[in-house]
Amino acid sequence: MNTLEKLEWVTIIGATVLLFGLAALALPVLDALDNPDYYGDPDYIVKVESGQWYWKFIYPDGSESGELKIKQGDIVRLELESEDVIHSFYVREMGFKVDIIPGRTRIQIISAETPGEYWIQCAEFCGAYHGGMRTKLIIEE
Repeated sequence: MNTLEKLEWVTIIGATVLLFGLAALALPVLDALDNPDYYGDPDYIVKVESGQWYWKFIYPDGSESGELKIKQGDIVRLELESEDVIHSFYVREMGFKVDIIPGRTRIQIISAETPGEYWIQCAEFCGAYHGGMRTKLIIEE
């Protein structure tokens, strides 16, 4: 085995070890992102129904709204469902987007420290009025 072949093997082995090392470091983070229980018990649960071309938010007391209202600092578990086609719950300022697939419940944990109003937009083309499928997320003090 000449020097060049040895260098190739050292590079391949080194890259493989580095790749597996980074994967081992990333797994706990990825698990936390995909596991809503990681965040502990939410303050409350809001069911989110999406359909062409609306959002409906159902609160623990049974009341319904076309806007999502949460209190500053509360940890809220959103249970997102679609009535018809694939939608995507997108809040740019909070840095998340959740694809909602008919027949499945998707979970998203949210908490906001900055009061204000933010846009919730469907980010998956869902038909003729897709561009108008938006509502507000209101963070109250």
